[in-house]
Amino acid sequence: MSTAVQVLLSAPVPIAAVALSLRYGPSALVFLIAGIVAVLAPGKRGDRALAVLRLVRSSAPRRGKRT
Repeated sequence: MSTAVQVLLSAPVPIAAVALSLRYGPSALVFLIAGIVAVLAPGKRGDRALAVLRLVRSSAPRRGKRT
């Protein structure tokens, strides 16, 4: 068994759920979690969450206008 699988199996359920949802979930979920962390976490952790939001937002494909 790989190390990543062992870590996920030994992690508490909420942490494993967040890790799996970030990996396999939609990008909107990443925006939501990073936004919540940016608002709630003071200091460096909040700054890193804001950096993640900026990176994800800048790398997201542009959506065209719907007609």
